[in-house]
Amino acid sequence: MGLDELVCYSDSLLSVNLISEGVSKFHAYTVLVQDIKDILATRNYTVQHTLREGNHCVDFIAKLGATSNIEFYAHSSPPHDLIDMLQNDAMRVYFPRA
Repeated sequence: MGLDELVCYSDSLLSVNLISEGVSKFHAYTVLVQDIKDILATRNYTVQHTLREGNHCVDFIAKLGATSNIEFYAHSSPPHDLIDMLQNDAMRVYFPRA
């Protein structure tokens, strides 16, 4: 996509820690984690942790993907149900944790 800078937010603290701290060479996902680290090292990309409540948009897209049988789908525009969430995100609406 030609992105010069990218920040990827994940609500999986375990995943973020695996990427930032590294894993044992015997870990089941060593190769995948190292591939991610290699990509991050050669570009201005970072991975950060966020609470699920901190990004409703990502949570929505993740659930949408998990319930789909399609292997890959590139959205040309946001799904209709996502538009209100994007507007709230742009306005920095705060949703406290329950």
